[in-house]
Amino acid sequence: MSPVAHQRLFAVLTAALIVLHIDPWNAGPGPLLFGWLPWDLAYHLAWMAAGTLLVLYMTSRAIWPDDPDDP
Repeated sequence: MSPVAHQRLFAVLTAALIVLHIDPWNAGPGPLLFGWLPWDLAYHLAWMAAGTLLVLYMTSRAIWPDDPDDP
């Protein structure tokens, strides 16, 4: 995949995270996951993990390839 395609993918994933961050469907009490983890906490933990993976992808060589003209 070309660097431009990776940059477009990054933009789409960033927009998806922004939309998922605004979560009116996640209001109010919800069920417990695994019997002890509140659903809204699990949702936000998953969102933060996705954001972390997006930052790692953003800083990879897929987005920022080496410059052949750089000494």
